[in-house]
Amino acid sequence: MARYEYGAGLADYVVRPVDGLWGVAGGATVSFWNASDSGTQYTDLQTTGGTPMTSVRADEYGFLPRFLGPDGIAGMWADVGGSARVWVEAHNLGGGGGSAESVLDWLNIRDYGAVGDGITNDAPAIQSAITAASAAGGGTLYVPAGRYLLNAALNWASNVNAIGAGDRVSILQSTNQNLDCITGTDISGVTLQALQLSGPGRGFGTGVRLTRFAAPATLNVSLRDVLIQSFGGDGVFWHESASSVLERVRVRNCGGIGFHQQAPQDTILGGASTSLIDCSAEGCVVAGYWLDGMSYTSLTGCAAQGSPSGYRLDSCTGVVLTACGAEQCTTGLTVYGGKGATVNGFVTKASDGTSVWLTNSTTGVVLNGVTEVSPTSSATTCLRTDAGSIATVLGLTAVKTNTLNGTCNRIDPGDGSIVLAGRTVVPSGGAAARMGTAVMVAGQVTVNTTAINSTSNVQLTIQTPGGTVGSVYVNTRTAGTSFVIKSTSSSDTSTVGWRIIDPS
Repeated sequence: MARYEYGAGLADYVVRPVDGLWGVAGGATVSFWNASDSGTQYTDLQTTGGTPMTSVRADEYGFLPRFLGPDGIAGMWADVGGSARVWVEAHNLGGGGGSAESVLDWLNIRDYGAVGDGITNDAPAIQSAITAASAAGGGTLYVPAGRYLLNAALNWASNVNAIGAGDRVSILQSTNQNLDCITGTDISGVTLQALQLSGPGRGFGTGVRLTRFAAPATLNVSLRDVLIQSFGGDGVFWHESASSVLERVRVRNCGGIGFHQQAPQDTILGGASTSLIDCSAEGCVVAGYWLDGMSYTSLTGCAAQGSPSGYRLDSCTGVVLTACGAEQCTTGLTVYGGKGATVNGFVTKASDGTSVWLTNSTTGVVLNGVTEVSPTSSATTCLRTDAGSIATVLGLTAVKTNTLNGTCNRIDPGDGSIVLAGRTVVPSGGAAARMGTAVMVAGQVTVNTTAINSTSNVQLTIQTPGGTVGSVYVNTRTAGTSFVIKSTSSSDTSTVGWRIIDPS
């Protein structure tokens, strides 16, 4: 009769009650019985390699290794010496001959020969685990702590997950500088979590490369708590991602782009509905984030540091950045074409070029609460909008000058004014007033307003003649403080209307 496979599954560590649930303690010895109480112990067990054993020992995390039960036995009662036993079932019920026919729960890659000693090439073993899970319709690979050297790319499959013990201890180390670490085509239903992917520090390889060929998109893929570093190419290259999530993913020191999402408009679904949450791109040679053709996608709490371009939205639709920032980037954010980009609470720090650049006739852009902090001496511009751009700016805090073309509607650009479709609506009161009236005494009057600068144009008109009326003119300007109106008649007491207009 056939032996059935057990172990390495979620249902297989329901043995010891903990807070109302069941779990296996690290290092526990588990025996198996034919009854929930008393009965006869099954001692005819085998490792997957065929070595006889009478019981199974959990690893330090409480995971059971895969093993073979007695001939023809499809279910057993598990016991760790507590007050109760728990029923566990084989993975390949009804299969016979040892071939799994249902989704596998957990597969420890070490059961497939992976060593994780930083010396052995573990690519063939891990690929075998991926293949086994895929053949069963899906499953989750457990990657224990260790450094697993890979001299070949891991070809991933749909519905196969991988979970490590943490991004500092479960390390997949690529050794071939021209190969990717993890690659997959037309995959869906995948989660990679608590892992580190390290490259050789040079070459053209990418940490995670997911591409679409025949499927409408790369669907339902999640990367969580993953550290990707030292690849010669991109950290993450994702083609036509949809309904997917990257959460707490950190990309460091890669030779290409940290997060590269590419969505050519060649499918009905395209790249859409993807979220990047609390991600970080540091020291990437080309850019931190580059979204090409993406739609309805959000970046929340993300950071870019030390790249020529922090964020680039290229021909995107409805992309939203919230509470994101760029530090030590030449250009913090570039919106290149597309429509409907919304940026909330974006901060650029130590930019050495342009903080935010809108170009290539991008439309419908809303910038809300963009703040420029400590730009370097070589920085030129805070906000640059090129011809054809249509944008609305609320609460911009700029250190460097703005270069505004196209249609840029501004509310509170820092001087209290409002600019709508290129027309300035001038406030008439307060410390930064741009228009008002003043009464001359003995042919002159001082107007106090912080809106005045050395190049301001001041328009003057006589509102109410008084005394001996002369011709009025601006005599002096003190930038940021006041200006003086004088008349050619020293006895002029007219009421003068004034308005400040600055060059754009």
